[in-house]
Amino acid sequence: MASASNSKWPNGAQASITLTFDNMGEAADINRNLWPSSSPIGSHYSVTKMLPQFLDLVRKYDIPITYFVESWNLGVYPEAIKRMAEEGHEVAWHAWQHEAWGKECKEEGDERRNFERSFGQEEGMEGFVGEGGAGRGSKVDRYRGFRPPGGSIHGERTLKMCREFGLGYISPSADRGAHVPIDDGKDSIVVLPFRWSTVDAYYYMDSFSGLRNVKGELPEEAQSPDVLVERYCAQIDETIENGGYLSFLFHPFLTDQEDRMEAMETVVKHLVKRRDEGKLWLSRCRDIEEWVRAHPDSLPEDPGWDDSSWR
Repeated sequence: MASASNSKWPNGAQASITLTFDNMGEAADINRNLWPSSSPIGSHYSVTKMLPQFLDLVRKYDIPITYFVESWNLGVYPEAIKRMAEEGHEVAWHAWQHEAWGKECKEEGDERRNFERSFGQEEGMEGFVGEGGAGRGSKVDRYRGFRPPGGSIHGERTLKMCREFGLGYISPSADRGAHVPIDDGKDSIVVLPFRWSTVDAYYYMDSFSGLRNVKGELPEEAQSPDVLVERYCAQIDETIENGGYLSFLFHPFLTDQEDRMEAMETVVKHLVKRRDEGKLWLSRCRDIEEWVRAHPDSLPEDPGWDDSSWR
């Protein structure tokens, strides 16, 4: 059991937790050829309707978040991204157009091309690779972290490529946060992972039935928001009890239902309650990475990689 006396986190907190969002707009649907050619680009409800609600909610409770955004969106939704940055949130990287990293970037050349395309090879992207901007006048800090769509990576090859492109952390699927040495200990990368049990899609989507079956934690059928709340809150308390790091993941496109939005706020209230008790540090991924690099013993070296996939 962790205690304030042996805390490895700021201000005596017993655990570190991040609230994260994934996927912006129609990027994933375009990548998978699911977006109707007759539909306009740039007015997706997850950006025009849900993102403002998400940002209002976290402002209400004074929570900084990390949003993993596909780089394609920088030229499509620059104002939405600018608003997030101006409100103190972190914009992190989620591939170019939500390519399933374990499959579409299996070959080294494909992986590198996705990096290159996302880090300045497209018109309007040049500013994002320099200090202080994402092009088009927005005040977005340079990417610091990467969440691979699908959760899986290609071992040290991916980790070294992240460092080559200036990233300090990665957020794949794994059991726990870690500070992983790479290149024979000459360098390191901070791993701030998600667990499938902390992903809203794991509960809500029919297409995750196979993964629910593999994990054996839930029935195959999609679950209610009440189940998500119960399991999310239990994991918050468990993380505080054991110490360490945890990341929660919500998708704006999945939250366009009143009961799901209410469930998200219930989880947020529980996070804030435990934060205000002094039990956890609730911050952005980039801030946690910075702390871990300054305090190398904050996390172990082994994240417990999880190669499970939902498709």
